[in-house]
Amino acid sequence: MTGAKIIGCINHPGLEAVGRCLQCSKPVCKQCGIVSVTGLYCSEVCREKYEQYMHRAQALESEKGYKRGFFFGLKRAVGVVITLAVILFVLGCVASLTYIPLLTDVTTRIRSLLGI
Repeated sequence: MTGAKIIGCINHPGLEAVGRCLQCSKPVCKQCGIVSVTGLYCSEVCREKYEQYMHRAQALESEKGYKRGFFFGLKRAVGVVITLAVILFVLGCVASLTYIPLLTDVTTRIRSLLGI
């Protein structure tokens, strides 16, 4: 790839960066990059900030998931009911226009029950 720009390290501009800090996105080289289980960082401060952030995010997500459980389930159930109603409506329209043995019989029974 011609014309690719080599990004230099934030602390050593003459050295090529091997990655970016997971917290602040600064480019870092092999010499000054701090490799952790969670990723690559430019300093211990950034590593600690990122780990604190992830800990808070996980705590909030677990609380949020517990609190929204009922409404999330209700929303999903309503969506399923609406989807089924639309599918049944389309099948009813198709059965009214064409003769499909099983579908037409079911549609006729439902129409007679509804008085249509």
